[in-house]
Amino acid sequence: MTDKTLYAAIIFVLTYLLITVQKIPGIKLDRPAGVSIGAILMILAQVITLDEAYGFVDLNTLAFLLGMMILIAYLGVSGFFELVASWIVKVSGNTSRMLFLVVFSSGILSALFVNDTICLLFTPIILSACKSIGVNPIPFLIAVATASNIGSAATVTGNPQNMFIGVRSGIPFLTFLLKMLPISLIGLFLNYGLIRLFFNKEINRKSTFTSKIHKPKVNKLLLIKSLSVLFVVFGLFIYGISYPFTALLGGALILLIGVIEPKLAFREVNWTLLLFFAGLFVVMGGVEKSGLSKILFEKTAPFFQLDSWKGMLSISMVTLVLSNLVSNVPAVILFAPHVSSFANPENTWLALAMASTLAGNFTLVGSVANLIVAEIAKEGGITIGFWEYFKVGAPITIITIIIGAFWLLYV
Repeated sequence: MTDKTLYAAIIFVLTYLLITVQKIPGIKLDRPAGVSIGAILMILAQVITLDEAYGFVDLNTLAFLLGMMILIAYLGVSGFFELVASWIVKVSGNTSRMLFLVVFSSGILSALFVNDTICLLFTPIILSACKSIGVNPIPFLIAVATASNIGSAATVTGNPQNMFIGVRSGIPFLTFLLKMLPISLIGLFLNYGLIRLFFNKEINRKSTFTSKIHKPKVNKLLLIKSLSVLFVVFGLFIYGISYPFTALLGGALILLIGVIEPKLAFREVNWTLLLFFAGLFVVMGGVEKSGLSKILFEKTAPFFQLDSWKGMLSISMVTLVLSNLVSNVPAVILFAPHVSSFANPENTWLALAMASTLAGNFTLVGSVANLIVAEIAKEGGITIGFWEYFKVGAPITIITIIIGAFWLLYV
C-alpha cells in the first residue's frame, strides 16, 4: 500500500464520518459540506491534482439530474403532486384502501420523478390529511418512504444512483424498465402487505371522513405544459436519445413555454444535491486513482460470480451493507470502475441499481428519502421511531433484494 493509498483511505473514512455524524460540537455540517471537505483534502494530500479533480466530476450525470429537477420543479409548482395526494385521500374511503393507494402512487410516481422529490412533496400532504381524517399517520408515512424507494428502482429516472448507472452503462430506458419493473411491482405488493400486517389496528376497513380535506390550488395551464414536456422527454428516452441531452432539452423547453417566473421553479431545484454529487465524484476519484478501490475489489471479487445464485446474492448483500455504511450513491460509484471486468456488465449494473436502491429501506437513516419523511413528520409533531420503522424496513429490504437477485439471474 502506497502513501497515496493510505491517505485516500483515511480521507474516505473521514468524509463519511462527516456526512453521517453531522452533530459535531462546535461544528455545523451537512452532507454537501462534508463531502466538499473530503474533496479538498484529496487535493491537499496530493492524492489527485486540481485538474484531475475537475476531470472526475461526471458532468453527464449532473446534467441529467439538473434537467429532471427543473422539469419536476415546474410540475410541483403547477400543483400536480398536491392534486394526486388529495385525490388519494378523497377516493380511498377506508384506511386499507388509502394505504394501498399511498403505496402504489408513491412507488409509480417515484419511478418517474425521483423518489426524494415524491417524499418531499407527498409527506406534508399525507401528514395533514391523516390528521384531518383522524387516523394514525405513521404507517402512511412509512409507506411513502419505503414505497418511493422500491418504486424508484424500476427506471433510470427513479433516483440519483440509477441516473448515474444509466449514464455510465448506456443501458436503454426500456431494457432497464422491463428488467427492473417486476421487482418493483412485487416489492410494492409486499410492502403493502407487511405494513398492513404490522399496523393491523390502524389499517383496516374503518371508514375515513374526508370533508375536511382542502382542495389543492392547481395551475391548469402549467400542469398541461409540464406533463406534455415530460411526455416528450420520456418518449425521447425510449427512442434512445442521450439521457443528459434529453433531460436538458426538456428543462430548456419548459423554461421557454412555462407561464411562471423561472425563479419560482429554480427555488425548488436541489442545488445542494448537485454540489454533493460533484464533491462525491472527486472523493471517489481519489479512491480510484490511489488504487484503494482496486485493492478492495480484488479482495472481494471471488464472491461476485454473477452466473450463479451465490454470486448474485453476494454482490447484492455487499451492496446492501455498503449502501447502509456509506450511502447508496457512493457504494455504486465505488463499484463503477470495475463493472467492465465482470462477464455480464449489464447485469452487474442492474444488480447494483436494484440492491443499492432497495437497501435504502433497511433503516430509517438508510436513504435520503427516509430522512426527508422523518424530518417533515417531526416538524409536524409526529416522531417515527427507529425500531418502529425497522420492523417494516428490514424484512422488506431482505425479501425484495433476494427476489431481485434471483429475478436478474434468470431473466
